[in-house]
Amino acid sequence: MLAKQLTMINQLEMPMYLEEALPELSPDLKQCKKDNPYILMNLLIAFTSKNIEEHNYKVVKRCFKIADKLYSKGNVMVKNAVENVFVYAFSRLLCHDKKETSKTLGLIPGSLYSLYINQMLRTSI
Repeated sequence: MLAKQLTMINQLEMPMYLEEALPELSPDLKQCKKDNPYILMNLLIAFTSKNIEEHNYKVVKRCFKIADKLYSKGNVMVKNAVENVFVYAFSRLLCHDKKETSKTLGLIPGSLYSLYINQMLRTSI
């Protein structure tokens, strides 16, 4: 039997995926350049940060899961955008008080957290 082939998410499919997964982003998505995955990831990280500040951890968890899925199922361009924009911004997300930082860290999927640690190790060398 043939293994079920996974379809990759490309940069042109990202806006639709984000809008379905986070309808709250719809107004912002309408105003941005939709074919640029880096702009889309900036939009997602800003939304995530806003929800951390508002202590809306259910939405924050959804944001992390969405980014994780984009990274695992995305094509090379999508993966690069997730890693170089979304994951790179974790340092800004984790600069809140200790309790918030601990809560936020607990929501980050292991695969994204590993990318973040690798980035930190590369920049400290």
